[in-house]
Amino acid sequence: MFDLFRSRQKAVRYMLIGLLSVVALSMITYLIPGFGSPTQSTADQGTLAEIGNTKLTAQEVATAMQGIVQRGQLPPEMIDIYVPQIVDEMVQQRAIAYEFGRQGLTVTDDEVLVGMESVNPQYFKDGVLISKDEYAQRLAAEGMTLQDGVDDMRRQLMIRKVKNIVYASVVVTEKEVEDQYKRDKERATIQYLSFAPAKFKGDVNPTAAELHAFFEAHHSEYFNPEKRSFQVLILDQAKLEQTMVIPDADLRAIYNASMDNFRMPERVKARHILIKTQGKSDAEKKQALAKAEDLLKQLKAGADFAQLAIKNSDDSSNAPKGGDLGWFVRGQMVAEFDKAAFAMKPGELSGIVTTEFGYHIIKVDEKEIARVKPFEEVKADLATQLKKQRVTEEMQTRADKMHDALAKSPNSAAEIAKKFGVELATMTNATAGSPVPTLGSVPEIDNALGQMKANDVTPVLTLPANRLVVAVLTARIPAQPSIFEDAESKVRDRITAAKTTQVAKAKALEAAAKLRAGEDIGKVAKEYKLEVTSPVEFGPNDSVEGLGQAAYVKEAFTQPVGAVVGPTNIMNTDVVYKVTARTQADMTAYAAEKEAIRSTIRQQKANERLSLFMDSVTAKLTADGKLKINKDLVLKLAAALKRS
Repeated sequence: MFDLFRSRQKAVRYMLIGLLSVVALSMITYLIPGFGSPTQSTADQGTLAEIGNTKLTAQEVATAMQGIVQRGQLPPEMIDIYVPQIVDEMVQQRAIAYEFGRQGLTVTDDEVLVGMESVNPQYFKDGVLISKDEYAQRLAAEGMTLQDGVDDMRRQLMIRKVKNIVYASVVVTEKEVEDQYKRDKERATIQYLSFAPAKFKGDVNPTAAELHAFFEAHHSEYFNPEKRSFQVLILDQAKLEQTMVIPDADLRAIYNASMDNFRMPERVKARHILIKTQGKSDAEKKQALAKAEDLLKQLKAGADFAQLAIKNSDDSSNAPKGGDLGWFVRGQMVAEFDKAAFAMKPGELSGIVTTEFGYHIIKVDEKEIARVKPFEEVKADLATQLKKQRVTEEMQTRADKMHDALAKSPNSAAEIAKKFGVELATMTNATAGSPVPTLGSVPEIDNALGQMKANDVTPVLTLPANRLVVAVLTARIPAQPSIFEDAESKVRDRITAAKTTQVAKAKALEAAAKLRAGEDIGKVAKEYKLEVTSPVEFGPNDSVEGLGQAAYVKEAFTQPVGAVVGPTNIMNTDVVYKVTARTQADMTAYAAEKEAIRSTIRQQKANERLSLFMDSVTAKLTADGKLKINKDLVLKLAAALKRS
């Protein structure tokens, strides 16, 4: 057994060496400029790529994209951008599986079966597929056949084996681990000056000549957008509902037709004290009865029922409320409790009532006999319900009538609004996106007005918050180039922004030079009317107060104490900083953390190596004519999926 195991290990080592040799050769092939040539598109119109003896079809990619979008992993508007990326990824996976399969790395049927069972255990039992038809139906819902599922799992397992081989080939030295630990644990302290352009806005005052010259040079970039004047009739469901009046005759007719809905059975409002006996011995039950009898005696002597319930009742659901059970009808309580409660009068106190739960003391607070709610009592609720039923139909009917009236007389929006009792909003020379009174920004109206001419009327538009609107376009002013007076403020802002950025950078350079010459940072800050910021000590993976990630000031970990760094542009602001302290890594925790660090480094190296493997293998297969990608078809598929 030992020899067999050792031989197997040797075989694995030989395979590993062979595979790595193939990959190394393919890397050389990939890196030699001009080796091989790109293959033209495949002839099969449904085939996006051919990899050896396998094909990647448009249907496979479409199915994959559908799943990605449905899971919310990608906005639909980005489909055309992502399709070529997912095609590349799927091609690389198939290329890796194909190439390493040719080199002798295999996935057995048993391994595929185990893999499929791990993903969908409900269709398997003891390693056997027990519901082939149901499993095939599940795959069909994803656009796959049973064979597709087997092939996909075989590819996944092949990729996993390749990843394991790559991972096993990675060597991480003790020095790499120690260096990484030191980098992670090193600490630094800085002081910095932030030269935000806005701070120097007062130093910039563009002249009239500069403004005119800039405008002339960039005249085509300034134009007045299209402006529209229009009126909107707003039908609000909530307001319509408030104004609707339902005749009493209608309400009474509904009341008479549904009398059974208003029948109220006999009911009781009561409270109780429970002393539980469930799960207790006879001796404990005897003690419980004695306690109940003592409580009853106290109640008969005038004790407060609610207070005794709070302190003594074992019914935790209502004890804090003084034992209050609220209203209940016959049949809601266990039979013994039910019989006792409905036999009592308001204010009456029961004796000890025994049920399966224990001993109860009941007090009836109120009692109502069976009755039919009178019309006046339910009239308001009936009116509310009937309004909700009628308002939707009334909304559409009224909106259609408003639309027809406005279409016949586009200049009578005010009169029509008054006639139908709706709100009128008027917009004059508004640009797209301008907020409409009451409604705010309404893209539905902007889109509807699109190519309309003056006096055209939109269809009835449905807006959020249960509102219907109809708009009429009264005038349109086309977009046109701006004259200087229209664009002056924008030109001024643009020049000012550019100049303040230049001023800020120049002052940052001056300040850095003064700090390097030995001037005190506080004095320099005062000269430029700035404040010195002194963040707390930070590490390479920390955030720095006011600056963001420590990566922005990475020189703090490489420069000596006292060094001045910058100006460095951080989020459009020039920053000059001085390294005030450096603390070397504390090595006391190294032994405990080094294996985790080693694992992280190994994974990073493996990912980098695997990425290079994939690139080089696809390049080699392309050069050998074993990989062909129909790039035109990929782009067509991307466009088609975005439109769908």
